Amino acid sequence: MGHIDKRTRNAAAFWCTVMMIALGASDALRGVFLPVFKGTFGLSQTEASVIIMVSYIGNMVFLFLGGYISDRVDRRKFIIAVTLMWMSALCIYIFTENYILIVCAMLLSMGASTMLSTTVNVITPIAFMSPALMINIFNFIQGIGIVGAQKIGGQFTGSIVYWHRANAVLLAMGLVGSAALVFMKLPKPSSEKSSGGYGKIVKNPACFRLILLFGTYCVAEHGLQNWLTTYGSEQLGYTVSQSADFLSYFFLGITVGRLVFAPIAAKIGARKTLLVFSLTAGAAYMIGVLAGKSGIFLLCLSGLGFSVLWPTMVLLISKCYPSEQAGTATGLVIGSATLFDIAFNALFGRFTEAVGLANSILILPAAMLIYCIVYLELHMYLKKVGE
Repeated sequence: MGHIDKRTRNAAAFWCTVMMIALGASDALRGVFLPVFKGTFGLSQTEASVIIMVSYIGNMVFLFLGGYISDRVDRRKFIIAVTLMWMSALCIYIFTENYILIVCAMLLSMGASTMLSTTVNVITPIAFMSPALMINIFNFIQGIGIVGAQKIGGQFTGSIVYWHRANAVLLAMGLVGSAALVFMKLPKPSSEKSSGGYGKIVKNPACFRLILLFGTYCVAEHGLQNWLTTYGSEQLGYTVSQSADFLSYFFLGITVGRLVFAPIAAKIGARKTLLVFSLTAGAAYMIGVLAGKSGIFLLCLSGLGFSVLWPTMVLLISKCYPSEQAGTATGLVIGSATLFDIAFNALFGRFTEAVGLANSILILPAAMLIYCIVYLELHMYLKKVGE
């Protein structure tokens, strides 16, 4: 773990807590205020979707480049630089009302936000004695930011003025959280020669498995996030409001589960945690979708199983690679998984038009099935090599 003093651990805990709330809220506000952008700027559906697409592109660029850079520079300086990028985008949101500027700032804010939340997951094994416990707690805290922004922000979307005010609050939180960086002394990364580039990362037999694991997970979770409301209202006979409630139950399960199951993840380790929760969550998710209306509550309940998957998967990357390669590997794996998101969002609408939503929605349980198969194979591989 390296030589981490108590002051650094306390500062890291404070920074991670404040920033994960702010970053979760920052990510959620994009969707909450999308209707406001459409009304304020008179956007077409295509123009509005550009905002979402640019967010994914920002994620991918920051993860690929940021992950590589983070293993080669002072970690604290890297965090400060990315935080300043995120906060500069917030300043654009606060002081301007221009569609083009918002699109440009969205690339910057969402990319930097994703890089910072990923950095939290990377430094947790370095700074804390129980990384599996802490990584789930911090992701639970991020969930509070997401749910809080959705619930509170949803009440104040009548005017773009509230968009300015919400980002001003996030900027203040960013400044408060950044104050803790003064007291953080993280171990310096190894030299570029020892950490290697993407060539060494890709040569690891676990690399392709991890990319496929993360990619199919993203399709399963984000696909449900983007389409459950539409699917429930158009195919299952629920109202839009009821369908949105089901989606909120799923993510409430994710948020609560991260706190409830964090001690279990810490006790049994990353591999066993993923084995148990992947199979139970996967079974509930797939049956829930395939059963249609009668499976909707099982689908919502699967959120509890999903709760620890993402943070524990990120932790698993650090177990597949040495610490000097962790940032590069995490950036490459999650950045590559973002391509699955981009491809899914680009093709799902057209596929739905061709075969109907009732058939196209089956892509989601198919993705979850592939995820489970890939993890079972990865689990056996890691067990064989003694990871």
